Amino acid sequence: MAEQNPGWSGDAQSFYHEFTLRNAGFISDKEQQRLRQAHILIAGCGSTGGSVIEVLVRSGAEQLALADNGSYELNNANRQNMVLTDVGRSKVDVFHERMSQINPFVQIDGYANGITPDNVDALVEWADVIIDAVDVTGRSGLEMKFLLHEVAHRNQKAVICGYDMAAAQYVPVFDYRDGTLPLMAGLLNAEEVATLDPLQACARLIPDEFIPLEMFDELARHQQGKDYTSQLCLAANLFGVLGSTLVLDILNERAVETDNYVDLWSLMRKPQASDDQARDEAAVSELRSGLRAWANGPGGDSDPFFLERSLRHYQLPLMPELHNYRDQLLTERAGISAFAIPHEQLAGPLARQLLRFAFVHYARVGFINPDQAARRLLHHEPLSNLSPQDVHLVLIDTQSSQLLGYSTLKAPLSDNLPFSSTERPHYGVEQAFGRDLFAGVDELQGIPVAAVREIGRVTKAELDDPVLNARVGIMLLSAYRQVVSDSRYGISAFVGDGEKNVTLRNLTFFGFNPQLLPARESCLPADHLYHHRYVGRDVRPFWLLLADINQARADEVEALLDLDDNALLAALNASRSNAAKELEAQL
Repeated sequence: MAEQNPGWSGDAQSFYHEFTLRNAGFISDKEQQRLRQAHILIAGCGSTGGSVIEVLVRSGAEQLALADNGSYELNNANRQNMVLTDVGRSKVDVFHERMSQINPFVQIDGYANGITPDNVDALVEWADVIIDAVDVTGRSGLEMKFLLHEVAHRNQKAVICGYDMAAAQYVPVFDYRDGTLPLMAGLLNAEEVATLDPLQACARLIPDEFIPLEMFDELARHQQGKDYTSQLCLAANLFGVLGSTLVLDILNERAVETDNYVDLWSLMRKPQASDDQARDEAAVSELRSGLRAWANGPGGDSDPFFLERSLRHYQLPLMPELHNYRDQLLTERAGISAFAIPHEQLAGPLARQLLRFAFVHYARVGFINPDQAARRLLHHEPLSNLSPQDVHLVLIDTQSSQLLGYSTLKAPLSDNLPFSSTERPHYGVEQAFGRDLFAGVDELQGIPVAAVREIGRVTKAELDDPVLNARVGIMLLSAYRQVVSDSRYGISAFVGDGEKNVTLRNLTFFGFNPQLLPARESCLPADHLYHHRYVGRDVRPFWLLLADINQARADEVEALLDLDDNALLAALNASRSNAAKELEAQL
């Protein structure tokens, strides 16, 4: 890399020594090395985030991740680090190029989609300190800001924010490192993010005394329909200095102020005459009261396009970490690896990826209640919906580690009660269709609850390759068969629900012989996250005994994996057709 920069011909170490020489005396060698090695995430590379990047690089930071989904426009030039030839270019790409011209050894990872539900966990986990400069003038930015803080709060990382207003810069620090600070300091919750005007939400995050007088006229213009926010280079560049100072102090474990504020005009302009000032103070007090009433006012409806934004950049994840779970490997066949991993043994980030995979699938087929997802800002089911004893059945491509299929073998709800007990908790399918759902199924009544499992989250990747898609489906069923046949789990029966032409047909064609219960209406409330799964669809509850599995048919279906492509598809279509006829006979 250094050979491409005629200004320097030495190695990285000698470059860094010379590059940071003038820091010596004010920044110790130990502090300088911490800055050099620190992983710094800058979320948002516009006016505030962009101002801090160059200061950090010139100060000696060499490990940066930049996330911004924007490109430069001419009206950015009054305050952002750009030139005319950058118009239309990605901000991430421009900074990568320009910072490399300052320090040829700087390591910059760019994320041109910005912060998304699918990269935020990995970025926050990587980072030692986080700069939150996400543009919150729109709904999507506010949502991603909140998500960034959610993940930082969970991972106990410090977050430095910036708000440029007129000639002032407000820099709060959300120091989540010791686990005592509430998410966003308790100033904003998920439903408020979902329903408040973005500037209304921002006003809740900024103390009244840190909103400069000039912003009141700007807020009035916004409420009258102005479709952009005025910003000055004076304030934006302040963040580069303030934010970089805080980064260095946080990395070196120095205590910092949680509220930092500089108003250049207030600081540098002479005060007005006392009689004018008194008159102004009364007017300002009235303005601040009005602003606070507006900020604390009610929100409106949630945004109906939340799920669309959440799914926009989703790509099937690579999960090479699963190869570390060799003890839970069920089989490797047809280029697919199948795992059965108890939830209590699976790393949290991997579990969230699996829940996200299922959530995206359910959202795309219309199972998710969009209003509930928006109001709770859900990009996947909460991890709290899983039990430590739940078993994740996961299929990945053996070579690439791409996620191909996922389902959950839900844990028993009680270890000591019989299935017939009125005191046992409800299964999920009973929550959907009623507590009396299995009352007439004599075969289940004498079985211990611990021996009855529930099928959940049966999802496959949306693949263009019909042969691979077929093999994934067979492997997922085969994985279920292997797990339920394992005496360690002590399983005697399954319960669940599914649509006739999807889950129920597949279970039948594999030989599981699901016993369908009479059709009935769902009793899930309209505001339930999965209410839409049961609206306008023929979703049937079922049960099955493992003793009734047609093992010979299951062997025949698994043997299809050894056929070549055309033969596999032909045989599969015939088997599924027969399964559909068997189901029709039950109906």
